[in-house]
Formats: sequence, C-alpha cells, structure tokens
Amino acid sequence: MEMRIIRVILLICFLALFLVCQGRTETDINDHDLYLDSHQEDDSLKMDALINLGWEARRECPSSALEYTKKALDLAENLGYESELARVLTNMGHLYWRLGEFGMAYDFTSEAMHIFDNLGDKSGVARAMNNMGILFHGRGHFDTALEYYFNTLDLYNEIDSVAATAKVLNNIGLVYQQQNDLENAEEFHMRSLAIKEEYGNERGKAYSYSNLGSVSQEKGNYQQALAYNEAALEIWEKHPDRRETAYTMRNIGIIYHLKGRLTEAAAELERTKDIYIDVGDKRGLAQVYNDLGKVYLDMGELENSRHCLDQALALTESVEVTLFNSEVFQSMSKLMYSLGNYREAYELQNRFLELQDSIYDEDRRRRSVELRLMYDRRSREQDFELLRRANQVNELNLEKQKIYRNFLLVFIILIVIMLLVIYYRFREVRQTNRLLERQKAEISESNRRLQELNDRLTEQKQKVEHINKKLKKSEKELIAVNNTKDKFFSIISHDLRNPFASIVSFSRILKRDMDNLSHQELIELAGELDKSVIKINNLLENLLQWSRTQTGKMTYRPGNFQLKDVVGDNLKLFSPNASEKGVEIIDRVDINLMVWGDINMTRTIIRNLLSNAIKYSERDGRVTITSRKLNGFAEISVADEGVGISEDNQQKLFRTDSLYSTYGTDDEKGSGLGLLLCREFVSKQGGDIRLRSKEGKGTVISFTIPCNDPGE
Repeated sequence: MEMRIIRVILLICFLALFLVCQGRTETDINDHDLYLDSHQEDDSLKMDALINLGWEARRECPSSALEYTKKALDLAENLGYESELARVLTNMGHLYWRLGEFGMAYDFTSEAMHIFDNLGDKSGVARAMNNMGILFHGRGHFDTALEYYFNTLDLYNEIDSVAATAKVLNNIGLVYQQQNDLENAEEFHMRSLAIKEEYGNERGKAYSYSNLGSVSQEKGNYQQALAYNEAALEIWEKHPDRRETAYTMRNIGIIYHLKGRLTEAAAELERTKDIYIDVGDKRGLAQVYNDLGKVYLDMGELENSRHCLDQALALTESVEVTLFNSEVFQSMSKLMYSLGNYREAYELQNRFLELQDSIYDEDRRRRSVELRLMYDRRSREQDFELLRRANQVNELNLEKQKIYRNFLLVFIILIVIMLLVIYYRFREVRQTNRLLERQKAEISESNRRLQELNDRLTEQKQKVEHINKKLKKSEKELIAVNNTKDKFFSIISHDLRNPFASIVSFSRILKRDMDNLSHQELIELAGELDKSVIKINNLLENLLQWSRTQTGKMTYRPGNFQLKDVVGDNLKLFSPNASEKGVEIIDRVDINLMVWGDINMTRTIIRNLLSNAIKYSERDGRVTITSRKLNGFAEISVADEGVGISEDNQQKLFRTDSLYSTYGTDDEKGSGLGLLLCREFVSKQGGDIRLRSKEGKGTVISFTIPCNDPGE
C-alpha cells in the first residue's frame, strides 16, 4: 500500500515537472536531470518520465531530448518492456531525423516497426510507418514516402482510427505538392481538413489552411490563397503560436506581392520581420529580408532593397543555408542590374548558378548514398536470414547425431540385457526372441524417421541455394535499373538546360535592349523565344506522360472517336511550324474512320510523329498522313521526304537506355522521348508500331489501333 502511494506521489511530481518544462531553455532541462537522479525508487516510472521529457524537448533542444531518450532506451531494455522499447525506438528515429541523421533514423524506426509488428500493435506499426514516410519525404524519395503513407492509411482504416488519418492525409498532400501534382495535393489537404473540422482540431485546421493556401498560390489563384492564409491567421490569433503566425503572415505578404499590392506586401512583411526578431528565428528572418528586398526592388526603393538583401545574405551565411543563399544572390543580381552595376550583377548571377549546381550535385550524391544505405541494410537482413537458416540446419544435424547416439546406447543396453537373459533365463529363449523382434521393429522405425529427416535437410539445402540464386539475380537487376534511370534523367536534364538557357538569354536581351531593337528584330527575337518555349513545353509534356506510364498513374480511358478529328487538331497545331519551314502537310485520313482507344494517348502519338516528320523534312518538302483498315485495326502512317535514318541508327530507337535523337534539318533538337512515348501508348491500346526508312529518302512510321472494342 505504501509503495503504491509513493508511485502516485512521484507521478504527480513528474507531471508537474513536464508542465513547467514547456517553453524553457536547455539549462532548465538540465536542472531536471538532478531531479530524476534523486528519484530511483521505481525504474518503470523513471523510464516513463524520461520518454515524456525527451519528447517535450524535441523541438527546442533536440540534442538534450536525444540524451533523455537514450536513457529511457537503456531502462526499457533492462526491464524487458517490449511495447515501451518500441515506443522509445520510434522516438529515437524521430529525433535523429530532426538532427539530419538519415541512417540512424532509418535503423531505429525499422527496429521499432518490427517490434510493434511482433506484438500485434497495429497502431504502433502505423505510427512507425508514418515516420518512415516523413523520413523518405524529407530526403526526396517521394515514391517510397507515398508507399509508406498509403500503407499507414490502410492500417488506420483497419483499426478504425479516423482522427489519426488526418495527419497522414496532410503528409500525402505535401508530397504531391512537392511533385507539382497540385490537383492531388489539394484533394488530400481537403480530406485532412474535413477530418480536423469534424474532430474540432483547431491547430490542425490552421496547418491545413496554410497548405491549401500554398497550393492555390502555385495554381495562380491568389485570391483563394489569400483567403486560406487569412483563415489560418485567425486561428493562430485565438491559439497563439508566434512562429506559425509569422509563417502565415509571410505567406500573405508574398501573395500581396504576386497580386501587385506592393505597399500592403511591404507592410505585412515588415510586421513579420519584427516577430521573427522577437522569437530569434534567423532562418525565417533571412527569408523575410529576402522577400522585402524583392518587394522594395519592384517598388523602386533601391536603397531599402539593398539594405534588406544585405541583411538576408548575412543571415543565410550565419545559419549556413545554401538554398536561401542562392535565392539571395539571384535577388542581389537583379538589384545590381537595376542600379546599372552590370558587372556585379553578372558575378552575382554566376554565384547563383554555381550554388544551384552545387545543390543539385549534393542532392544527387546524398540520394545515391541513402539508396546504397538502404540496399546495404536489406543485404544485412538477408545475410541474417541465411545465417538463421544455417543455424537451423546445424541444429537438425545435432539432433540427428543425438538420435544416432541414443540408438547406439539403446543397442548396447539391449545386447547386455540379451546376454543376461540368455545367461539367467535360458528357458525363456522364445520370449526373449519376441522381445528382440519388437526391438528390431523399433530400430526400423527409427531408421525410417532418420531417412525422412535427411530428406528434409536435403530439401532445405536446395531451397537455400535457390534463394541465393534469386538474391544474386535481384542484385544485378537493381544495378541495371539504377544505371538506366541515371542515364535517362541525365539526358533529360541536359535537353532541358539548353532551351531554358535560350529563354534566359532572350529575356535578358529584351529587358536590356527593348528600346534599341527594331520592330523586325523584336519579331525575330519573339519567334526564337516562342520556339524555345514550344521545345520546353513538348519535352515537359512528353516527360510528364512518360513518368505517368512508368509509375502507373496514366489511366487508360478507351472509347470510340473519329480519327479525322484528332488528326485535324494536330494539323492546326503544327500548321505554323510547317508553313515557316515551307513543308506541305497532306491529310489523306478517311473522314468516316472510327477507332477504339484513348483519345488523349492517340493525340499524343500523332503529335509526336507529325513533329518528327516536320523536324526532319527538308524545306519545301511534304509530309503525308494516311489511313487504312487492316484486319479489324486502323493503320495510320506518317511519311516524310526528309533525311531518313540509317540502319545502324534505327536499332537505337525505342530504347530507354540510349534515348537516341539527332538534330533536325534546321538544327531542331529533340530528346528521343517522343518515340518511346508513342511505342508505350500504341502498346497500351493493343496495337503495334513500325518504322521504314532509307537514308536520304525519308521515313514512314505506321501504327495500328483497334477499330472496335476488343471486349465485345
């Protein structure tokens, strides 16, 4: 009874201690160490206190929080509390994530998830899986993050924990937002908001409003974005949180800037700056100073702009945030250009580009290391599994030896007994013989069991060898897929860089020499700029379509449609390009030809084939598009009279590991992705694609599509 009273008193003391600890400095937390050390009566109660104290300190003092959690981990292991051990491991993974230690965070969270799974604690597994999603999301592995998030949703739905799904839905929305999939991002943020409204989670609603505001801002709907952020600000005023208030006010200032309300933008950002100064948030203060510098630059207040950007640059260097540093260099470059300091503007722009390249290279290196880390982790787990099976084989061998030993011992005993029986009971020879027969039968049964055991051992050995072969094969496939992916994205990034560089160059010329250029020069410059934009648009459209096919997000929606309409739409699209090059497009598609397929996929196929035909046609050449019916399919052919393709180069087409492409007759550059996309979409619709070409004579590319629904 006395021990129970002592536990209650200690629990009350620790709860009071946690309430006092909120919002205090690391010095205050260190004072609690003395309190904990002075109460050793109950290790389980101390463990709970350390867990809670570490969790409360995670935002303000993550290093101190880690020390408390490590102590809790030691106690949990000593006490043998599996559920508490899994809880502590989950917290350890979260703290290492906050400290930027990806490998440690991954290991601790994986171990926690394994323990929760063994305990049958689905809620714990869901929490650990959500943390895994946050971990991979923060490191840029979006597909892996989404896989963990959706598995977490399934678990929460299985245990009917609706309130817990709000945070996961919000996380999924953030991933889609970073992938620029704004429609899906908005959908998941709205689903999260609906749950928070149902359960009266006011702070959670504020976070959702801020996220929806960001999505609306990226979609260009500034008025709706402003409304969402104002709703979030209203909640933060009722439930004070100065950091979140400042974050929301900064978003409002940025929206005012985008809407052209510069005076209001400057006033809102100045108020935000004062809050960040009060709370001592250097990172947020650097961002606001950069925002103010851009606003004052647009207002023409160049001195104020320079002062703010100098402050932003000093702060970003003190907190060592490379990404913000590059943004400030870009803003400073624009300011120097407005002041007429072209050389300094040029140097700052170069520093911006160098930092961007370094960020890109570092990100690639980091992701490569993390992928290798995950692969090594899985390899160790597989090695452990093989070792465990080897131990099982050894145990079976020992068991077999034990049986043989027992058999030998029994056999010796039987001989001794038999001799004694012969010696002492000669008269009972028959009875002794019967006994020997029974023993013989038992020996036969033992031999049979031993043979079965030996057969099982042989079968286990064969399975282990089969697993080894599969593991080696999987390793080779993973290396090949990774190499193909790296080469693929390297080519795509190279093809995007050139047209973007052209746009930047043309825009600078327009901005600098607008008043000095003749009307004809402006027309020519605008034409070149339009070509670069079209190149980027086509490449990004093809890349988006390709990525959707590879990730399974491209939905196939077949239906009946008139082929002539699709061809006509594409002819209107390419008529200006063809006229500019003097290429005649001849349309011989049957006006009554109906086909069955996905109209958007078919439109993409014809668009890419017409684009290539015009690109590789000589000036004043002809491009002919024809159609015919063939065994229940419609065959569409696009023929040009251009440069043609050699037999060697034809072998390089339709391959993801090379993405072969050449320059057009007017030096038009392609990525090689268009033909890959055509092949993918033709195959998706149940057709095939063929190419006939002769160097110097032209090229004909034909594909087929069903005339009717194959399921009918």
